[in-house]
Amino acid sequence: MKTTIDLADDLAASLKKRTAREGISMRTAVHQALRLWLKRRPEPAASKGIPRDVGLMSGQGLSPNAAALSWDDLRALSYDQRS
Repeated sequence: MKTTIDLADDLAASLKKRTAREGISMRTAVHQALRLWLKRRPEPAASKGIPRDVGLMSGQGLSPNAAALSWDDLRALSYDQRS
């Protein structure tokens, strides 16, 4: 895929000098840098949301599990702030 990126002037100049010195293309250097960055950054954890067995949004009122919770616990569940 082709794309256009804007680089700061000093970064572009450093990249151009370094790639010339090492005998690689700027494209190769950018690919290597992005692959390294992607490998080092962990994937964000997927939100688990509210478990279906709690029944907060089933349309049939609160399940017995949810009915026994305090308002603070219900709020925490609705905002995925489990303790």
